[in-house]
Amino acid sequence: MSTEDQKPLTMASLPQKSLELFDRAWSANWALRLVCLVLFLDMAMMLRTDRGLWQWSPGDMALLSDVGWVALVIVIFSLAVAIVIPAVLVVLRQIGAHLVYWLSSLVPAERSHQLPYQRPLGYAPAHALRDLALREKDEFLYRRYEEHLQSKDAANVTKQQVGEFTAAAMLMSLLDWLVSAWVPARVGLIPAIYGHMGEWGSIVVAMVIFCAGAILKWAWFAPWEPDLIYYPPLDLALRDKERDARECGKGH
Repeated sequence: MSTEDQKPLTMASLPQKSLELFDRAWSANWALRLVCLVLFLDMAMMLRTDRGLWQWSPGDMALLSDVGWVALVIVIFSLAVAIVIPAVLVVLRQIGAHLVYWLSSLVPAERSHQLPYQRPLGYAPAHALRDLALREKDEFLYRRYEEHLQSKDAANVTKQQVGEFTAAAMLMSLLDWLVSAWVPARVGLIPAIYGHMGEWGSIVVAMVIFCAGAILKWAWFAPWEPDLIYYPPLDLALRDKERDARECGKGH
């Protein structure tokens, strides 16, 4: 195939690659990764040229040809996302856990007025289904238990990743603002965006912090929920046993 024939194929693949990039950007994890990467590049440029991405000029293209600087940025970013940020997030998560516990201890819990836990109709504890499958040697029930376990593990991994990437994006935003404030001549992306919002800046920042806090609360500090699986026959059998146990207890 000639070079002229390859050019239309290359040009035709560009829109497809752009659409794939936009599809990934709609994913929370990919969007947060992109935020962290762009903010890190913004800080790297401010520390090297005293100008951030917001002050990019055509002459800054020569910076990308500096192999040593590009390699240094890649190495530092890799170490940051692999070692530094996870370690910081562990500390922040521990601090957040203690803070949530302290705040919850300030609110008086009226346990006497709380309704006892009631299992939804048709749902049974997952461990009960596993025990039944092992006891009856039922491959169908055990596969159902394994599918439930895999689905739960995948959901937990996704939740943890969203929480970690949200915290990382907030941390990178704070660092970008600090680096920009270190030298007044530098204008980082975060201060630039804040400045262009005018009087709405404080409101938008408060909304972003509130949304990030809600996401972290959901991902890291969600209340405990029982591990249930939908299987009405087992639920009916368990309810019969529970009713018989209550009747026996009343008889004594």
